[in-house]
Formats: sequence, C-alpha cells, structure tokens
Amino acid sequence: MIYLDEKHPDYPPIRRPGPPGGPGTELKALIEKFGFIASPKCKCAQHVAQMDRNGCQWCEENLEEIVGWLKEEAAKAGLPFLSSIARLLVKRAISNARAKIAKPA
Repeated sequence: MIYLDEKHPDYPPIRRPGPPGGPGTELKALIEKFGFIASPKCKCAQHVAQMDRNGCQWCEENLEEIVGWLKEEAAKAGLPFLSSIARLLVKRAISNARAKIAKPA
C-alpha cells in the first residue's frame, strides 16, 4: 500500500487556474470582432497575458498605458487609430471581464 501525504512540505501545491480570460482576453475578442487579428510579430499576446494576469483594477489604473500599446501596434501594422475608440474598447473589455468574474459561465 502506498500512502500519499498531501500535507507534507515537499508535496507540490495544487495549482488551481484562475477565472478564464480576463480583460486582455476580452479586449482581444472585441478587436477581433472588427476583423483585426494579431500578427505573430506583435507583442499583442504578451499584452493580453499581462492584462489578464494583472486584472481589471490594474487595467483601469493603467488605461493610458494600454491605449499606448494599442496605438503602437496599430502604427506598426499601418492601421488607423483613434485614442477615444481605443479607450472605449479597453473600458468595455474591463466591464466584460468583471461581468464574467461576477457570474461565471
């Protein structure tokens, strides 16, 4: 018989995933609805992960930084950019993420 001591200090912790998605994932989904798909060369995936990892509050506090990321990536891709629209999209993404956290699927 083998005994597994889950309380032993050397037993690896159980990693429970956080809520699916987050504000970065939500922003990506909104942008994709307009037909814009991230290029493998851009930093979009890194920014999505950073937004998801840092959460809604951080994204609200760093809204202008996120808008700056969007502006930079749009310029690299030669896409039109309006800061006011970008702000609205980021705010909507944060709102959508909060709604999903409050009421999981």
